[in-house]
Amino acid sequence: MYELYIRLLADKVPELRQSAYGERLEDVEGLIVVHFSSALTEDEKNHLKLCRQLRNKILHCDFHAARKKLEEIGANPQPGNVRRTDISGLSGREMAVKITSALAHAPGSSEYVADLGSRAGVVFGWLLEAGGAGDFAKAADAFARGAAIVDRLALIG
Repeated sequence: MYELYIRLLADKVPELRQSAYGERLEDVEGLIVVHFSSALTEDEKNHLKLCRQLRNKILHCDFHAARKKLEEIGANPQPGNVRRTDISGLSGREMAVKITSALAHAPGSSEYVADLGSRAGVVFGWLLEAGGAGDFAKAADAFARGAAIVDRLALIG
């Protein structure tokens, strides 16, 4: 929806209409910021940029980087306390022991997903982490603020 808002605004402005379709979102946003420069605060310009970057991180499932963008926006993301326990290559009995240890929070039995960064093999863990921590709701709030800025610009024309 955020991208649609940006592209609709560009389509509404005759000088920007050519860029509304087919251009990279970053380029369309840049043209909008230049065109409406006098109507935007520096904070609003930065917020639009961060919204675009946040959108990219979420769409590309880079939830670790998305959390960093939420920090830059000021959304204060918190850990979701999702843990990962590696049971690959273990026998059934060994898996049971490892899982029991993880449930007991035994040192070395599991790792917090938030501490793993964007390491391969934790996409599902990050999906759970981001959902449990409320990152998607915080992103939706950031996008709503960005959309409100775009709505205001659309009224200026």
